[in-house]
Amino acid sequence: MTSFSAIAVILLLCVSAGVIGSILRKEIPRTVSIFVPVMLAVTASAGMIVFRLVQDMYLLSDENVWHAQAMLVAQFLSESSGTAPILSEGKEGYPWIVGALYSISGNAPLVPITLGTLMFVLLVPICGGITSLVARDLNMTDAGTAKAIRWACYFVAVCPAIVIWVPRMLRESISMFLIGLMILWFLAYLERRRPLLLLAVGAAAAVMMTIRAQVGLGIIAGLILSAIVVYSTRFRHVFSRLLLIGPIFLVIFAATWAYVDSTSSLSAENIALRNRALSDASSAFEGGDEAYAATGIVDIVLFNLPRAAFGPFPTELTAGGGSIIVAAVSNVFWLTCILGACLFLPGRRRSLASGVGRVEKTRVRAFTVLIVLALTLLAILSITAGNYGLVVRMRLMPLVALVPAAAIGFQVWRYRHRGDELFLAQTVDSKLIVPRAVSRASHRTRRA
Repeated sequence: MTSFSAIAVILLLCVSAGVIGSILRKEIPRTVSIFVPVMLAVTASAGMIVFRLVQDMYLLSDENVWHAQAMLVAQFLSESSGTAPILSEGKEGYPWIVGALYSISGNAPLVPITLGTLMFVLLVPICGGITSLVARDLNMTDAGTAKAIRWACYFVAVCPAIVIWVPRMLRESISMFLIGLMILWFLAYLERRRPLLLLAVGAAAAVMMTIRAQVGLGIIAGLILSAIVVYSTRFRHVFSRLLLIGPIFLVIFAATWAYVDSTSSLSAENIALRNRALSDASSAFEGGDEAYAATGIVDIVLFNLPRAAFGPFPTELTAGGGSIIVAAVSNVFWLTCILGACLFLPGRRRSLASGVGRVEKTRVRAFTVLIVLALTLLAILSITAGNYGLVVRMRLMPLVALVPAAAIGFQVWRYRHRGDELFLAQTVDSKLIVPRAVSRASHRTRRA
């Protein structure tokens, strides 16, 4: 193989990304331009690649492992080795993808790095499409929808917490890409009810299970749970909703816990042991050297989950280390998205209350899907993450759901404070829903 083969594969990947991007662009209204954020994503990723080549052009830690495994797969595919490589279960998908590229281009790490970069660029229209679907589900105005889409696209394009992992031979870009596709297609199914979209979600989930099995399981559990939550809104009483959601949630939680425990040998004590050591971030794979004793599930929920969700805390910054610094910087953007998502609920209620009369039905199913998925992935993160070095990378997974939610939330908050209308009148079966008092008055007028 020659370097020409690697260049040809890179060009082919770029053309394929352009075609996929044009397809994903259809979910965004034509009046909303995302050309600038896409170009920003290309510029940021290219700059990070150049910086990587100038600073340290050699593969580091995990990258060496993936490169070695991919070469074994390439040898097997090119029939120079008759034995299939033995790879880690739940992670074997990535070496097979990279190995297939290596079998054509030769062992050129720039090829999988380019693949990850292109998937990062495609994340811009994906997040824009997700935001557009949520805005349509909420019946937002065209102006509010456009601003929310642009906010999401610009955030993804320039967010250092995301861009910093682009020029690396890691699973982060492809994982975020697959998660974004699953969310996009699932929300599109809720809108259009086309079974083909569910098949696409299942295919992406199957690939995800071979790349990051625990995250893939979290996505599947989150989609099932969010579908149940959306369906439960048909019941008027909260108690009826709890009777439906509660048992299913317990079943999903038990199944997820059993799978994680069977694949990672994690008990409650081991989870507490690993997460108590989060502040010792000298490695992205191991916890600290100091052992901590777990006191039970309450200790995990009250101590470990907040640390994995909101850390590092100010008292932990004294530990120093590169991972702590990266985690602290990334935490700013992570908490920004959490804040934006939280601003949706009070803003939504006050916006509806400020109108004339009372809107009798509101649709928040798409936004509910985003929140349920983010919480599910966050729960998986609190179980599987070893320290802040790994937490920073794993937070990228729920961030795909949080960015569109934050874009919607900030627009709701902005419009409410300006006193402008953000939501259009709700419709059911093509009939305008109007306040009951207005409806009865018009009925009396027609009778007269």
